[in-house]
Amino acid sequence: MSEKSAPYSVHENTSQSFAEMTELLDVAPGTLRRWIQRFGAFMQTTASESNSRFTASDVETLSIVRGLLAEGNTYEQIAHRLKVMQSAHQTQIVENDEEPAARPLATPNAGQLNRAVGDAVQTIADTQKAILNSQTSIRDLLGVVVQDNFNLKEENRKLRERMLEIERVQAEYQRREETRKERLESRLRALEGTLGALQQQVAHWVELQRQRRRGWFG
Repeated sequence: MSEKSAPYSVHENTSQSFAEMTELLDVAPGTLRRWIQRFGAFMQTTASESNSRFTASDVETLSIVRGLLAEGNTYEQIAHRLKVMQSAHQTQIVENDEEPAARPLATPNAGQLNRAVGDAVQTIADTQKAILNSQTSIRDLLGVVVQDNFNLKEENRKLRERMLEIERVQAEYQRREETRKERLESRLRALEGTLGALQQQVAHWVELQRQRRRGWFG
């Protein structure tokens, strides 16, 4: 049996059987037993057998438990909330007992039970509606995150392409510089060779001039 909210009818009796409670709350028997075991201190019925009877107060308590679980509360948080509510209810009873003209508490009839359960169901429905709205917002946010991630991947791809282009241009520039350097070095070696040949020619010419002078004065 699903634990999602679903329309259900309330029996005209002022108490509900275990099977009726599972149908009323739309929960599995095992789930109802866990709730009774965990929150029995806040209920008039604490047994989990199939012959248990649940009062209107038990219906309201279990409906509150179901709604708080739907909101994402833990068992400890729900127990604390129920304890606060129980304490506030007992304080109200004491204050009513201290009034001079206090009237005895009336036993709730079937109509009051129907209204109480209806209010609890409406609270659960409102809570689940808020949860659905929150889930929609989360899905929208995830959509934005996915789109941003896609955009970042595209920007990263463009950046990588730009870096590769820069590396290619830099490699081409280095290749051209190395070629220019090699040409300059080749030209320098050629100039050095030419200069050396010129120096040899000058030295030879100087030697010839010396020999001629010695012949003139010899």
